[in-house]
Amino acid sequence: MNTDYRPVNINLLKIRLPISALTSITHRLSGIYIFFITFPLSVYLFKISINSNSDFINLLENLENNLYLSTFVAFSYLVLWYHILTGVRHLIMDKHIGESLKASRLSSILVLLIWFVSVIAFTLVVYL
Repeated sequence: MNTDYRPVNINLLKIRLPISALTSITHRLSGIYIFFITFPLSVYLFKISINSNSDFINLLENLENNLYLSTFVAFSYLVLWYHILTGVRHLIMDKHIGESLKASRLSSILVLLIWFVSVIAFTLVVYL
């Protein structure tokens, strides 16, 4: 007889994770995005920008005129900003500051609030 009553197949879509767990998971996902997308994109844009003055001007014109390209670049850097914010939160928690459930929840909300305000401010400055 099996006395082990642990679930065998856990459906992660049905589990309601706390906001601190969601920010931790999205921190890891944003790190993967940065490694495979943002970093190579940054290297490529930097390479283009230092080739020549005309390449730099063409790059600026492409970013100004191509909404898809500029949105993709902006999104990539906003993901980097999110990763930095959540990384600072993790570093603070590594110093045993704000480790309680309530403090962890509040710090997650604060990080998300700062990021959303940053996204709105960035969007207003760049696109309007």
